[in-house]
Parts: sequence; structure tokens; C-alpha cells
Amino acid sequence: MIDTRFRRWFLPLLGRRRRGRRAPEELRPCGTSSRVSRLSARYDAEVDLALQRLWPKARVYHDREFTRDRADFLLVVRGRGVMIETKVKSDPGLFHGSTLPPLLDRLQRDGRRLVVLLNQGDPTPARELVAAKLGDKARVIVWSGPHHDGELHAAVEALIHIESRHP
Repeated sequence: MIDTRFRRWFLPLLGRRRRGRRAPEELRPCGTSSRVSRLSARYDAEVDLALQRLWPKARVYHDREFTRDRADFLLVVRGRGVMIETKVKSDPGLFHGSTLPPLLDRLQRDGRRLVVLLNQGDPTPARELVAAKLGDKARVIVWSGPHHDGELHAAVEALIHIESRHP
């Protein structure tokens, strides 16, 4: 079907002329071919498969909308929920977790558990940030494939066994 709306064809030629600030969702390119976007989509797919492989009877919900205050996955195992946030780095350097505070603030209010999965790098600064906000209800681990399934399984199971205390 051909889009015949004049505005859709003409406005990209002139550029967008909107007032005010754009929300982060609008700034994120959709369907882009950038390297990080491709890596992120592939990483999320691999994480989804790993969650299904490790907990075949669990329910896995994947939030495909880009938001800074919601985790990418909700894993419900034996009636307990664990939020899973995936982070993709294109270099193996330090991961400081500068994009995590909105999510951490929300989960701190909600009393939820969180596992942050990083594809590569040193997560030490992010671990300190997450521990300061959520304490023992969160873990930051490096997961880059099935050979790290043991760490992922241990992190999620440890969080499942923590009693939930909603404020």
C-alpha cells in the first residue's frame, strides 16, 4: 500500500519544525542500521532465549518500547518476578551505569528485584551504583552467551529467594 499523505512525504524534506524538547523515545532512531542498535537487538534476542532455556516453565515478558525507567524483561519464576535490564557496550571498557538511575529509582520505590546484564566490560562502577540504590535486591553480571548461563541462573535464583518487602 502506498502512503499518499502529502505531509508524510513533504515534511522530511523540510525537516521537523516542532517547538519544545523532544522526548528520549523520539531521539532514538527507529530501524537504524547503527552497530549498537543491531548489537542490542541481537543481545536481547539471545537473552530471551537464555531465559527460556534456563527457566522453561517461567513466564518471560519483553518490553520492546524504549524507556529509561522500565526494565527490558520481566521474568516470573515460581510466582516471583525479577526485572532484567540488558546493556550493550561496543567496547570492553568500564560500565558506569549512567543510564540506570531512572530505572533504579522506580524499582527502589516499587521494591522490585533487578538483574542488569552487560554484554562485555568491567561492571564494577555499576555494581556500586546499583548496590547503593537497591542493596541486595539487585545484581550486575556480565553475560555474553550460554557459557555464562551459570552466573545468570545463580543471580536470578538468589534474588527469587529474597523476601519481597513493598514499602
